[in-house]
Amino acid sequence: MKRWGGLTVGLGLLAVGALGGVAFAATHSAMVGTTGSPMGDGGGLSTMMGGSTSGFDGKMASTMNQYMGNTHAVMGAVGPGAGGMMGTASGSVWTPAHVAALVRQSEQGVTIDRVTNTITYHGTHDLLVPLAAPAALHLSGMQWEIDGLINPTVVVRNGAQVTVDLVNADRGYMHGFAVTKASPPFHEMAMMQGTAAFSGSFIMPILPETSQGQYHRSTQFAATTAGTYHYICPVPGHAAHGMAGKFVVSS
Repeated sequence: MKRWGGLTVGLGLLAVGALGGVAFAATHSAMVGTTGSPMGDGGGLSTMMGGSTSGFDGKMASTMNQYMGNTHAVMGAVGPGAGGMMGTASGSVWTPAHVAALVRQSEQGVTIDRVTNTITYHGTHDLLVPLAAPAALHLSGMQWEIDGLINPTVVVRNGAQVTVDLVNADRGYMHGFAVTKASPPFHEMAMMQGTAAFSGSFIMPILPETSQGQYHRSTQFAATTAGTYHYICPVPGHAAHGMAGKFVVSS
């Protein structure tokens, strides 16, 4: 962990993947390489990228620019209270009761179709509360839960202002959120398959659930262009192994 302070933006995101899924990635040798370590001496990174990592940092920095608009904020300073990615990874903590109340609020005026696994928002200001891989569901792999559905298709009106309150209900891994132009099948580095669908439709990974509660982080964006997109967890490997769903902006 002490190496993070000197890593580049590209390796910084991989470090998040290592934190968020080291146990999960242990069963996927392409993610960690033959060394058995998510970072190791670079062997795992080289294996995941298919060989040499030359030029990788620049490409990842460009990708992060497209999602966040400011790669300097991704790393910044590292440590408690720091302003960079690792320093702000904790988000803030909500109790289960607070999360449940927020979910109930998000369901108001919303059509939840359990047959088609679709949630349709009808307003001009929508509240989306994705729960990241909640452990209580005892699911295999990695999934999203939104309004009681698993990886549902989310439909919003063209021009709607969308507030996303990401809640990490997972007790083992870090998770983030992104609405992307990329399409499945998602690779280990899903963020590099396409740009952000909308300005602001990205949330940096936050820490797993603790005994004090569940971490959360929010973002807002305008769904300004009709079309079919996807929401994913941007932590390496997570979208590839199930944390993805359709995000549709109706015409």
